Amino acid sequence: MSFSKEEFIEGFVSETREHLDAINDGIIQFKNSPANKELLSVILRELHTIKGTSRMMGYSVIERLSHGLEDVFKGIREEKYELTDHIIQLTFQTSDCIQRVLKKITDDGNDEINISRYIDTFKKASSGLFFTTDNLDIDLIGDEDGAVFELEENDETLENITSIRIDINRINEIIRSFDNLIIRQFRFKHQLEEFESRLNATEGNVLHELPKQLKEDLLQTETAIFDTQHQLLNLRMLPLDMVLTPLKKEVESDALKLKKSIELDIPKTEFLLDKAVLENLKGILLHLIRNSMDHGIELPEERKAMGKPERGHINVFAQQNSNHIIIHVIDDGRGIQYEKIRQKAIELFPNDQKEIEKMSNKELEQYLYISGLSTADKTTELSGRGIGLDAVRADMEKIKGRIKINSKENEGTSFELTIPLSLATQQGLFVHTGNMKLMIPSNYIAEIANVEESDITVIQGQSYISLHNMLIPLYFLSSIIGGEQSEITSSVIVVEYLETQIAIVADSIDQYETVVVNPLPPIMQKLDAVQGVVYDENYAIIPILNIPDIMRRLRRLLAYDIKKYQIKNQRHNFTILVIDDSSTTRQIEQAIFETDGYMVETAVDGIDALEILKTKHVDAIVTDIKMPRMDGLVFLSNIRRLSEYDGTPVIVVSGVYDPDTKEKFINAGAQAFIVKSEFQRGNLLQAVKELLGE
Repeated sequence: MSFSKEEFIEGFVSETREHLDAINDGIIQFKNSPANKELLSVILRELHTIKGTSRMMGYSVIERLSHGLEDVFKGIREEKYELTDHIIQLTFQTSDCIQRVLKKITDDGNDEINISRYIDTFKKASSGLFFTTDNLDIDLIGDEDGAVFELEENDETLENITSIRIDINRINEIIRSFDNLIIRQFRFKHQLEEFESRLNATEGNVLHELPKQLKEDLLQTETAIFDTQHQLLNLRMLPLDMVLTPLKKEVESDALKLKKSIELDIPKTEFLLDKAVLENLKGILLHLIRNSMDHGIELPEERKAMGKPERGHINVFAQQNSNHIIIHVIDDGRGIQYEKIRQKAIELFPNDQKEIEKMSNKELEQYLYISGLSTADKTTELSGRGIGLDAVRADMEKIKGRIKINSKENEGTSFELTIPLSLATQQGLFVHTGNMKLMIPSNYIAEIANVEESDITVIQGQSYISLHNMLIPLYFLSSIIGGEQSEITSSVIVVEYLETQIAIVADSIDQYETVVVNPLPPIMQKLDAVQGVVYDENYAIIPILNIPDIMRRLRRLLAYDIKKYQIKNQRHNFTILVIDDSSTTRQIEQAIFETDGYMVETAVDGIDALEILKTKHVDAIVTDIKMPRMDGLVFLSNIRRLSEYDGTPVIVVSGVYDPDTKEKFINAGAQAFIVKSEFQRGNLLQAVKELLGE
């Protein structure tokens, strides 16, 4: 009787992916230790296993792919030729192709695609002939019926995982239902306290024993509820290694492109994180590692001249601290070039030149997170695209994380990422301001300091407190939330983000709690100062403050009169100039900005725009590239010669992506570049808000 392979597909796919990870890891180790023939045996053994199980399952495409690559490595074992960069690339691309086929098996139940390009390449490689991998991933691959199987970038992305034993959406629904149960439990507890209070006021009541029994039952119920809640939230947890393991292949492939010798050390971990955290974490780590590879690690000849090993080293490791994971990304490269940051910052903010010149290295690091600032001398395929670390900052804010930098010239740079295990729960401090109860997340709280009126210093209208030999700006939470200014209490909350601290004054500080986070209700979704809500026993909404946004708002008040801000208490009306010869594009972009509260001017080309700038002030410019009379590049060159607009943010919206064109605009002073095919309302608004410091 023939077996039903449908029952084994899930196990086959999972097992094959594990074998591919082992092959990718093995080839990296073998490249670094070519004398270790056992590593070669491991690779061949893994390929042989894939070939055998594929044949058993009837998936001939995977069988042929693994068999072809096996022949290539047999040639290395027989010393017909050595391991080359081309063979490494062929291995990685074959691994990616098999991953795509596995996805096709999962989605369609078959592996019927045309792999003739791969088979021809395997034959050349195993015969010791010259071959190239350039064409393998450029074209689309057709199946036997002439249909098209699109080559997507594949690495078993976390976003595509829809089930962990049971569907994740069902888990989320259960958690939401469970949240309601917890709220009702809070209400029950509150009502019991009211009942007990009334009984105590009545002498000789025979019901006095009732609250005691109810309390015991409630305590047991609470214990069971929170234990079940913990188990439910763990259902959404996935291994951190799902993100870390694929990085090795990415780094080895990128190092070949950069012509650098780099070793990536990532010890295995047993940590589990929320799927929502992992989805953003991979991009964060890849960006930091690529920055280390491109800007940090020197070329082999440079390292040799400096007395360093020719092979650069990047170490990524994780450790757990309470309900957070701390991930370190450390390289032994040239370190951050702070004087370059200083000069770039002065170029971007000429009005702040005197202040920037006096800044310490630590203070200068805040500019690394600003869009448009990069210390790269030239753009490359991997980094240096004029976006600095602002992409990392934005993604870290999404997962409620913190990032710290330590760097020494010619010794290297270390990034420390503090990330919550889960976004479902949040530890924090409840505070009151006016008639509002709010929560400050614990991951931003540096300390709670005792402060008296005499400890406050006022400099140019701004209040400061002295703490650990540092002057820390002091703000009243009511300045942002609204309402009357609070009185100075004996305690203020010092919060920290991106190496910057501020002290916050609230009316009172309540208890420290661990709570389940709920998404913002529709009525609150436009409030950037709030990252989520929790509910108390009376169903009252308690906002969780978005500290990064709060700090950005408060920093804009620096050197301004707080009282004037409280009277105004509304957003500055920025004006955006939109330049495009397409009427439809102008209308779309104008609607996007006006809906979000911006004032908009429009122009059909560069000449029209220059006329507008003669009579009206604008805060940011969004321009097309190809336009009649005066194109975007000529227009940009013109305004950069005007003192009033030499630092105005400029965003280029292009119909096509061309690296050379993008580099010309970045060199001419553009801060962002958006391709129309990837255009979305969100990324245009986000780019403008970041450049305007909102």
